[in-house]
Amino acid sequence: MLSMWACFNLAASAAPGGAADSVCIDAVSYWPLDASQVGQDSQGVPALGTYERVSPDGRFVLRSFSGRKLGEVALIELPLEQHQPMRFYKTPLRNEAFPVQGSWRYLVDVDGRHFRLAEMLQLQLAAQPAFKGGMSGFYAAASELKSQIPGSDGPLIWIRSMSWPQGGRQGQGTGPLQVRTLGLRDSGGQVEVVRDTGAQFICGARNVSDGNVYTLPMISVDGLEFSAIPISPAQGAPSMRVYGLGGQALATQHPCDLRADLQATPGKAVFGFSESGRPAMLAYTHNGSVYFVDRRDEAKGQAFQVEDLKTRVLASAFPGITADGRIVFGATWQTCGPEGACKVQAGYVVADPFQNRDYRQHMASQGAGLPRACVTRGDVRKARSDFAAQHGIPP
Repeated sequence: MLSMWACFNLAASAAPGGAADSVCIDAVSYWPLDASQVGQDSQGVPALGTYERVSPDGRFVLRSFSGRKLGEVALIELPLEQHQPMRFYKTPLRNEAFPVQGSWRYLVDVDGRHFRLAEMLQLQLAAQPAFKGGMSGFYAAASELKSQIPGSDGPLIWIRSMSWPQGGRQGQGTGPLQVRTLGLRDSGGQVEVVRDTGAQFICGARNVSDGNVYTLPMISVDGLEFSAIPISPAQGAPSMRVYGLGGQALATQHPCDLRADLQATPGKAVFGFSESGRPAMLAYTHNGSVYFVDRRDEAKGQAFQVEDLKTRVLASAFPGITADGRIVFGATWQTCGPEGACKVQAGYVVADPFQNRDYRQHMASQGAGLPRACVTRGDVRKARSDFAAQHGIPP
């Protein structure tokens, strides 16, 4: 028997597809929150989280410090259509809990407890962890590897997590980097940790060029790269850079080879999904605006700002990139009427980078094509359907 939650979502997703699925989504759309549901900040605006993480299908937002009404960490469900209501889920997680990127198979508390997403949606505060392991602490992130090294009775699930020492107040968020990779056997009940590399300090060979202290690291969706800013590089000024990690799940050494240098010091740079062997797109926040970078050679590493269709759009934290390429981030903005009266709103901005005018003009000037013309409604519907099937939840 379907739960009330499942029945609601089945009804909400019943809109037909067909020819409409080939239509591009809006280049930029705004999804306001309702203060009566999420609470207000000190300015009377609907409360945003301290930071948000976006599921691969763009349906769920995991946000920390969600405000009095939703607790320390909450899940927000964005509907398929803007006229449909958002849904909100309380969780037992603590700031800064994080998802296992790529799959969102588990949501991870700061003490290393891993919870299943589907159970969190169903049970909310009563959800119980499936296992405990990996890197822990206030500054950590994880991704699911695609490696298929078999265990004694079949392929294992591999999760690579990254963290760095917390230090004191002045050094908080900086330090030498560590990774740890777990091989899991998940039969649907308790999860067994079969293989464990233990915590490994990485990038020691880069000390002569980049030093050994980094800040704002983020592991890629596939667990094979990371972005970070070296605090005191011997060569050049501090800047956000992308480095490589070992391709094998049980790698004992990681190359930390330099893959890209953004020549800027923005907020945390997050990775999109790699398509057809192309390097994953990056997105970050700088001075309240969101930018994205196409890392293909034809794009010349240029950053492009997400266009603002509202007034005074200010991103609240770093963005997320979905599997179909949308950029999603929390923000405040003003909606102004014809007579100049403006209303401050807060919620989520969804942008299609492939429709960005500056990006299109730049690629045309280079004689290069875009990876695709746009994100279509069908792309979004398929991403949601695939993600729902993976987790055993209604689309």
